[in-house]
Amino acid sequence: MRLSACVVGTVLATAGFVAAAAEAPLRLDPGNWRVRVTSVTNGAADPDQDTEVCLSDELKDLAAYFSPELEGVKARCTTTRVPSKDPKVIARRLRCTATGFTYEAESSVTIANPSRFVLSMRSRAKTPTQTGIVSAAGQGDRLGPCKSP
Repeated sequence: MRLSACVVGTVLATAGFVAAAAEAPLRLDPGNWRVRVTSVTNGAADPDQDTEVCLSDELKDLAAYFSPELEGVKARCTTTRVPSKDPKVIARRLRCTATGFTYEAESSVTIANPSRFVLSMRSRAKTPTQTGIVSAAGQGDRLGPCKSP
């Protein structure tokens, strides 16, 4: 397993976490979205990620869509909600363990409006011989209706 590939892959999976706000449910409008993520692994900049994706049904359950995951490693994971006073901010803490491996991440997503979200994440993965620390920041912007295939 290449630690950095595992950690960087998690950045995309961790576009965040969202639950309903106390007064009004948070929502993002379906459509074509541009998602840009910049990250740094162990102090070195990773290539920027700039993708477009059509989102529709995924946005019906934002908490599930933005829930953090660890991919490519069989591990026991727990996710906890980190309280926020801002109803537009949802934060999660993920902790995963496996034989000789631990992974911890703190992430948050701010739903600025139905056409924009901002995310941030900091994670630490550790094996007996390597440690990977990743900081990532990104945003998603709705571009319009989904493009036809």
